[in-house]
Amino acid sequence: MRFASPWLLLALVPALVVAVYGIRRLLVRPAALNFPTLTWVRRGRPPLWGRLHWVPRLLQTLAVVLAVVALARPQVEETEVITGEGADFVVAVDMSGSMNAVDMSPEDIMTYHSRGREPPNRFESARQTIREFILSRDQDRIGLVIFSSRAWVKFPLTLDRDAMVGILDSLVLDDGLRGPSGTCGNGCTITGEATAIGDALGRAYKRVEGSESKSRNIILITDGDNNAGRAAPEEVARFITEDSAASAVRVFTFLVGTGTDTFMPARNPFTGQPMKTVDGLTAYERPKEKFPVNPELLAQIAELTGGSFHEAATEEDFRKEFQDLEKTEFKSLALSRYREAFVFPLALALGLFLLGELLVVTLFRRWP
Repeated sequence: MRFASPWLLLALVPALVVAVYGIRRLLVRPAALNFPTLTWVRRGRPPLWGRLHWVPRLLQTLAVVLAVVALARPQVEETEVITGEGADFVVAVDMSGSMNAVDMSPEDIMTYHSRGREPPNRFESARQTIREFILSRDQDRIGLVIFSSRAWVKFPLTLDRDAMVGILDSLVLDDGLRGPSGTCGNGCTITGEATAIGDALGRAYKRVEGSESKSRNIILITDGDNNAGRAAPEEVARFITEDSAASAVRVFTFLVGTGTDTFMPARNPFTGQPMKTVDGLTAYERPKEKFPVNPELLAQIAELTGGSFHEAATEEDFRKEFQDLEKTEFKSLALSRYREAFVFPLALALGLFLLGELLVVTLFRRWP
């Protein structure tokens, strides 16, 4: 609790002086009547109410004290936890070729096809989850880094959610096809030959390095191991921890697609062209080799920076892990508010003062 105007408590000094003087006067110089003889008066004893004649003035003295306390405006602190308000986030999402994989059972893939829809691959699942994340955080600045064999900043920290969603929706994942000059056949945003986790982490940190926000966070989403780039991820994580010691930058890592049901778009073994179903939808096949993953590395990055590591086997698992991350990890800012509490002492002061006046004219009435 605090007082908004504590200097007004100085009014207690003259109030207490006047109160003590008044009570002392009552006790030292009680009321008296003139009698021709005191014989019969001395035989009488004062009643209980007569001995407590000072009580009304004591109640009113307490009323004055409480009124002064109310005048100083006591306030009670109320702390409210705010989820993510004013925080900075940089999302680093993997756009390597393996993000074309679909993590669901053959029956689930057939269900999508029966409805004339393509099942969401790892990148589409990440894209949709990031979009929902952007739209749900009104007061936060968000940046985006995409990476494969190299890392690129797609948009810096910004509050412009419409621009963010527009850029996010414009990203095109490499489908592995190449044009005559070696460029992406599908006009991909970046080619997806490898995974440079260290470079992506470094790029993301540069976006929040100069931020003055009290909550600075990096969300790293990948499905593979670091096998490209110039920076070692664990060394970048150590640098982040040391360089941001005064205001920690936390890294939350997601490893997606670690389940047993993994399918890639099927290719014609002779032409290398994508294969389609009779309905013109993408045909899928199990990959001939497992994708290299390194959960230990991602767990180490999260531990070094004070974040957390999340492993998701399927699209459903990824969405759940990401939602749980939103609910539990970003409650780092608190807003302190002060609620006025002068009403209680003021009401009590008024009640005591009126009670004292009532006692003076009833039980403790003096005559003459």
